[in-house]
Amino acid sequence: MPEPYSNQVFVEEEVIDLREYLKILQKWRKLIAIGTLFCVLTSGVLSFFVLPPVYEAQTLLLVTQATSQLQSNYQYRGGDLEDVMSEMSRMPVLTMNTYLGQVKSEVLIQRVIKKLKLDPDLYTPVSLADMITATVVKDSNLIEVKVENNDPVLASRIANTLSQEFLHLISEKNDEQMSRSVSFFQQQRKATEKELQAAVKSLEEFQAQPRGVAVLELEFNKKSENKAALQSRLALAQVEVSQLAAGVNRLEQELASTSRTIEVQKIDPQTQQVIRTQDINPVYISIAQQLNEKKAAMAERHAEIDSLYATIESYRAELDALQAELSSKRLEQDRLIREVDRLKETELTLARKATETQITKSINLGDTTVMVISEASIPSQPIKPNKTLNLAVALVLGLMVFTALSFVLEHLDNTIKNPDDVTSQLELPVLGLVPMITAKTSKHSYGG
Repeated sequence: MPEPYSNQVFVEEEVIDLREYLKILQKWRKLIAIGTLFCVLTSGVLSFFVLPPVYEAQTLLLVTQATSQLQSNYQYRGGDLEDVMSEMSRMPVLTMNTYLGQVKSEVLIQRVIKKLKLDPDLYTPVSLADMITATVVKDSNLIEVKVENNDPVLASRIANTLSQEFLHLISEKNDEQMSRSVSFFQQQRKATEKELQAAVKSLEEFQAQPRGVAVLELEFNKKSENKAALQSRLALAQVEVSQLAAGVNRLEQELASTSRTIEVQKIDPQTQQVIRTQDINPVYISIAQQLNEKKAAMAERHAEIDSLYATIESYRAELDALQAELSSKRLEQDRLIREVDRLKETELTLARKATETQITKSINLGDTTVMVISEASIPSQPIKPNKTLNLAVALVLGLMVFTALSFVLEHLDNTIKNPDDVTSQLELPVLGLVPMITAKTSKHSYGG
């Protein structure tokens, strides 16, 4: 047996009938039409008679010198003075965004107001800045400046004056920066000149000392020459001693091998007999004399060598002291000379950079880096209000708002007006209708 129907769930499907929506639209068509017409008329009145026309003047600026990023990533590399001063003396190269930010700066807006003699009560820097739109044209060095105003002539004048004052402002700012750099270089040059004079004076005083580097060098060279001469004499004396020692050895050997006396035969003149006698050998005497002379000379050379050794040692000690004193003073003199050379180089660099910066200052940076390639002309047609667009928007919004309003009203209306409402609302069959009797239907029904 199948289970009873108590467990079955019946889902009532709600069918959306497009004809119902069409009937609602048909029912409220007058409200939608009148409301939409009211919106269109209101927009037309506002666009044609209430809202003042707004004109737009446009000018185009070309930036000839621009960089992709700000040049502020300079790093000080160990006292490289040339790089530091070059960084200070060069013309500024700005990014496109930096140029763009200056277009709507308060200083520039104030200059425009003053230049055109605008009413300060009507045109404040804030209100005038709201009328100005500046944008960078994509992938280019062009700045597009747009000015909106109710007066087309004034809009054109504001745009052109803004461009000219922008160029003047850039030139003036560059002139101010270069003037500060020139003043800085001149002040540093004066300070460097004073330091240079003091350094030169210190060097001259140091060199004028009684025992200066030049005097010490001369004395050191003289003593070095004397020491070298003594060493030469010492070497020569040592050679002579060696020679004398060799001679002494040779003479001693000869003297040892020579007889002290010799036998001499003489004839007696009276007896005519041969007499044999011993006499001193003259060769022995001669060798002995030579030996004594050699020993005496060798003793003299030994004494001379000892004296030379003592004198050389004395010179060596003096030269060591002179060397120490000379090295110390030479280091001090070299330091003073380097300081003078550094200050001279710094003074020359500052003078050169001051001249270069003065030349850079004379360049009109505004006319050099930015130029107006399209001046603003007087606009002939307003850009606001866009009457056609406003009417179209009012028409669309009116249809949307009042269509939605008609559905809302229909949803809120729960009264029964016809047989269909009885069937749909009460789910009861309609048995009959009672017609509404009006004056018109009454006359028609009863013939009167």
